[in-house]
Amino acid sequence: MNDMRPAADIAREHLASAKALRSHFWPAVSKRHRKRLGVFPYPLKNPFLPLLYPSMSAEIVALPSLKRGIRLAKLGHIDALHIQFEDQFARRTRFEAKRSPEKAAQEFIELLGEYIARGGRLAWTLHDAESAYENNFSNHLHQIRSFLAENAHVVHVFNSAGAEHAVSVLKTPPERVVMIPHPSYFGAYGTAPAPAPPPTLRRFLSFGTIRPFKGVEQFLEVLGQADVDGSFGKLVVAGEYSEAKSPDLKALIPSNRHCELRYGMVNDQDVAALFAETDFTVVNYRRVLTSGIAALSMTMGKPIIGVDRGGLKEAVPTENHSLLYNPNDPNGLARVIERACAMSAADHIMLQNKCRDFAQGIHPLTQSRKLEEAFIAHGIL
Repeated sequence: MNDMRPAADIAREHLASAKALRSHFWPAVSKRHRKRLGVFPYPLKNPFLPLLYPSMSAEIVALPSLKRGIRLAKLGHIDALHIQFEDQFARRTRFEAKRSPEKAAQEFIELLGEYIARGGRLAWTLHDAESAYENNFSNHLHQIRSFLAENAHVVHVFNSAGAEHAVSVLKTPPERVVMIPHPSYFGAYGTAPAPAPPPTLRRFLSFGTIRPFKGVEQFLEVLGQADVDGSFGKLVVAGEYSEAKSPDLKALIPSNRHCELRYGMVNDQDVAALFAETDFTVVNYRRVLTSGIAALSMTMGKPIIGVDRGGLKEAVPTENHSLLYNPNDPNGLARVIERACAMSAADHIMLQNKCRDFAQGIHPLTQSRKLEEAFIAHGIL
């Protein structure tokens, strides 16, 4: 699939639709040729959203606030709403009054309740089982999630772990759950590196915002104890760091291992080069439902090493399962680190190709068509 447009271009198209609909006269005089799906929120830094919708026949409208989306729905200018990162429920336009989190959550639920009562169609994508920095969601955010789980006409999940959480924990009616795996990242970060033999000293990468639940601390501790002298090269930890919320990794680096801490956002144009210099991506999460990093690693043709938790096993090819350890096994992480470092070059090349093939199977163009088909089947579009 070489006809994938850059994610940035797709995002601009979604934003252009939103800007056009701000006009009071344009929607009235412009003939509708296709359905419109309003998406809230639509954070610009995250390429996931443009990659979720690239081949949909429906027009995607990036909503700056839920209130704007409800208004457009009342006017008949959008046909359905798709809620994504519900933890950003307080997003608003500069013309809307600022509210406390509790007030914003109450308004969020009331707006959607009225929208559904008038016959509006609602979809929700369930990303996480818990919040990024806390063990549980705050009470007002929990109320929003409960409302979405029970009232959305479709709850989109990425794997069986997500489906189980939606039904068993959030009490979503099973018939409303649609499972479509997280799309790969073709179109987001340039050209993926070509398969290449790994060096004798193996290189590992932990990528993305550094958060306590990602288990980098445990990985550093076990890395110092693993029997990889003469086969381990380096670990690079690259991503945004918050002194208030991220763990202090400098004090945890083992003295017998080469580790680089590259704090700060990685520019989009540098992502492919960063993955080209690694052999394994570390996904050692303490808790996880879905991992965008796993999808990105597959896109880059890099195997995952980490824990068998949540939906990670479904996010990689079966040949990669031997590098995922049982979280109840106290020696499991050390063994998979050693296994990765001892892997033959031929086996590693094979695994790189399997990862690339897996990423092609969840290509954004494929996944967006599946999602639209599910939305049509459930009356969203």
